Amino acid sequence: MSTLPSDRRTIDELLAKARTRDRYADYDLAASEARLRSRQAARHRPRNPDAALVRAVWTTPEDDRTPDADRAWWDLNAVSLLVLFGPDADRHLSEFIDSQYADKTGALVFACLLHVAGDSSGARFWWRFAAGVGHQVAEYCLFLEHAHSGEYHDADHWRTQLVREHFEPTYMCGDRVTAPLVNPAFIDHVHPHIARPHHPEIGIVPLPRPPLVKELRHLTSLL
Repeated sequence: MSTLPSDRRTIDELLAKARTRDRYADYDLAASEARLRSRQAARHRPRNPDAALVRAVWTTPEDDRTPDADRAWWDLNAVSLLVLFGPDADRHLSEFIDSQYADKTGALVFACLLHVAGDSSGARFWWRFAAGVGHQVAEYCLFLEHAHSGEYHDADHWRTQLVREHFEPTYMCGDRVTAPLVNPAFIDHVHPHIARPHHPEIGIVPLPRPPLVKELRHLTSLL
């Protein structure tokens, strides 16, 4: 996984950059809410994938076909777990906290942890931040997340960006078949170490507490 220099800005500037932009004048709010409910229901599906969905290769941005929603879901899980089980994940998370939430690789790690822990909206928020300051793996996560959610305009936006950057999933994320599996019960331990303050303009923004670094180190030592 490529690590790029961290940006250090004020928290308000960072949060403003991560805010969703209104890119569609005729946006269908009702349809959006339906997609959100559908995505939330999908979070409760069994954690063990069907063997047919576990592929030896990643979903690639170069493929012009609409990504399979279930395959995108399991690829997103695989990316998240490979990021979390990377050799420096705990260090990046610690730097994210120490930098007042300005380290983009730490933001990626935290977003992946939120995803595995079932907080899809928090994960998307921090993937957006990391992607907004140039982290390609975060862009790939957003491509997969939007593809799984049926938000194909947004998925295509990130697909185009990744193709422009000649993104190679195996090179940037690792071998698809090496992604570990985690007992969901382990993930329950991370929630007490995540603060959820309310930002006046954005709403609830999950933030890691310092003990989360030790908890991540513990979780990744179990396999």
